[in-house]
Amino acid sequence: MGYFLLLLYSLLAPAIAALYAVFFLLSPRRALMKALGGELKERLALTPAPAGPRPLWVHAASMGEVKAVSGLAPELAAAMKAPLLITSSTAAGRAEAGKLGARALLAPLDFYPLAAAFIKKNSPKALVLVETEIWPATLYAAARAGLPVFMVNARLSPRTAFLYRALSPLARLAFSGVKQVLAQTEEDAARFRALPGLGEKVSVTGNLKHDQIGLSAEGQDKVKEFIAAAGWGRAPVFTAGSTHPPEEPFIIGAWLEARKKTPDLKLVIVPRHLERLGETEAVLKQKNVTFARWSAGPAPADCLLVDAMGLLQAFYAASSVCFVGGTMDSTGGHNLLEPALFAKPALFGANYRNARNAGRALIKGEGGFLTKTANDITLTLNALLSDPAALAAAGNNAAKTLASLRGATARTAAAILPLT
Repeated sequence: MGYFLLLLYSLLAPAIAALYAVFFLLSPRRALMKALGGELKERLALTPAPAGPRPLWVHAASMGEVKAVSGLAPELAAAMKAPLLITSSTAAGRAEAGKLGARALLAPLDFYPLAAAFIKKNSPKALVLVETEIWPATLYAAARAGLPVFMVNARLSPRTAFLYRALSPLARLAFSGVKQVLAQTEEDAARFRALPGLGEKVSVTGNLKHDQIGLSAEGQDKVKEFIAAAGWGRAPVFTAGSTHPPEEPFIIGAWLEARKKTPDLKLVIVPRHLERLGETEAVLKQKNVTFARWSAGPAPADCLLVDAMGLLQAFYAASSVCFVGGTMDSTGGHNLLEPALFAKPALFGANYRNARNAGRALIKGEGGFLTKTANDITLTLNALLSDPAALAAAGNNAAKTLASLRGATARTAAAILPLT
């Protein structure tokens, strides 16, 4: 039965990939598909492998996952005396992998003949899969080739766990080559343990991303100069970072309500995807908000829309309170701990499934606040901004929470190296 399901999956994989491409072409992010023609050689595993020692192969979905292993991957490669090969599902991830000195490629499609050809051509010593990258054809190809597989920073949603339990014959084949699953949380570990063939192979090492959260000086001077030139002075700033269009009406509405109690409160919106700025502007205009755009230079407005990359940390540093986006829509949340780098409290919505451990730790440590509705955001802003001592305490608590969550890189390396 397992082989039949694998065959069926392999036959469907090209069609699924084609539908995914069509979805992107019809979405606001269609510009990301411009390079598709030039990417096919890598997607089809046609890129020749260089001569030399066998590499350590690390696969990470995109830029965020590559950054998560930016400390671990070079450490493992050095210990194994192997060059580093990193594949990613996106061009942004590939570019980030190149910064680590790795041979960086787009991952081949999860189609058994392509995965098997890629493994045969590159002959890696081991495969390290990051977070949710559970690809049945690639996993089975690795098992057939005798390639040890390690799943790091691993997380598993209840829905995906149910799917793999329902397809247990396929899961058993896919997981047959897995040596260790190193999960982010106990909840993730419990779900992995319930899958066929994993059981005793699962342990918890924490979230690698917590170790990679680091201070960046990029843009901080420019942001300070911008704020001064805009005439904001010492006014409190509320920065909403990595936001998505569906949640921006709630954020903007909450800010407008909070200004009734704190009239000089400024709002900075740093959208997650610049190609969707038009949707953010439409909401601001609908709510009659006068706003400035970063690219246009300082202007006398109480709301700033940041239309440039790389400035989020700088605005978090200049803020009184922060909101982390992707948590009031279906996204699942972005980096909840980034404001803690600057001892700033973080507000976030109910959907923080991609950062469950961080969110729970922030709430428990009173450095983060769950704000399910626009009214919750308003009430929390009012409570913090009206009490300087409470605001300072929340910021300090956020910083302490971040410090308590570090150390996953060392634990993960210690679990993998004895088995390689």
